[in-house]
Amino acid sequence: MSLSRLYLSSFRNVSTADLELVPGVNLFCGANGSGKTSLLEAVHMLASGRSFRSRESRSVIQYGCDRLTVFGRLADGVTLGVERGRDGKGRIRINQSPAASSSQLAASLPLQVINSESFAALDGGPGVRRQLLDWTVFHVEHRFAQHWKSFQGALSQRNALLRRGKIEPEMLRPWEQQIIQSGELVDELRRSVFERLRVLFLDRVGDLPEEHFGGLDVRLRSGWKKGLSLAQALEAGREGDIAQGFTRVGPHRADLRFGVQGQPAHLVLSRGQQKMLVCALRTAMAHCLGEGHKPVFLIDDLPSELDTDNQKLFARWISQCADQVLVSGIEQEMTAQAWRALPSPWSDPKVFHVEHGTVSAL
Repeated sequence: MSLSRLYLSSFRNVSTADLELVPGVNLFCGANGSGKTSLLEAVHMLASGRSFRSRESRSVIQYGCDRLTVFGRLADGVTLGVERGRDGKGRIRINQSPAASSSQLAASLPLQVINSESFAALDGGPGVRRQLLDWTVFHVEHRFAQHWKSFQGALSQRNALLRRGKIEPEMLRPWEQQIIQSGELVDELRRSVFERLRVLFLDRVGDLPEEHFGGLDVRLRSGWKKGLSLAQALEAGREGDIAQGFTRVGPHRADLRFGVQGQPAHLVLSRGQQKMLVCALRTAMAHCLGEGHKPVFLIDDLPSELDTDNQKLFARWISQCADQVLVSGIEQEMTAQAWRALPSPWSDPKVFHVEHGTVSAL
């Protein structure tokens, strides 16, 4: 999957830009504040309906303008369009027809973002890692979105009852039945995808130095005590849930745990080593999608995040699991060097110069 055209208007400091993109590598080079990250941000909005830097669309719309527009054409001819207004209204279109939800954009244009915030996966909260797993499951198992939505609806209703305080357990049971039914399906789909993801992830870890990464492993925790069914876990925790006012067990509490020789990975590995571990995980996630569904990678200022050798290794991993990458950087040669040794089309990046919100192909 790749973008062949990207058009945007009134997006931060970019008044208009109409770009022809290529498979392989597209480099956006320029000084800090020139608009490089805004271009990557626009692609993210095209694939998800929102920015990766702000949940408020109004902050993304160029000053003095009423709305922003992002349009893209995929290599297979599919067109995507997003409009966001300062009044909070907006439109999402796929092939010129209204889309029901932003999840349709995500299904059409799988996307991986690598920026400074991406490296919080190891030492961040469980929700960060759970979202990474669920991105993979969403794109591999199309039933997942429906079961996850059903589970979340039942969970919301049960929690609303729990917040009332003193209630009869019988009031919870109808929602618990739906939680159990949908939650066990969610867990089953997660585990199925996780087993493949784990193999691909550890294969990449094998490219990293043994002295630092030997004995590394990753495990999936379902969100309730091992050895119990979800029904048993809900039953055992009901009184405590009533006392606390929320549901404490279930797939919404799932987590990925990374360990090195039995110790949490973020306590053992350096910051740079953690970054490479996250890169290994992200590219393994992309590999799970298989041929025909390879994602686009957005990489914001890679040279500032990884040293030269690790940039080259990460670039090789990406070339094996993606069709296209959009990379930003300050200096052209430094941003391009990681891709030069790769086979075509990766070795011949298309370069764009960005200055004061104006984009030009070199």
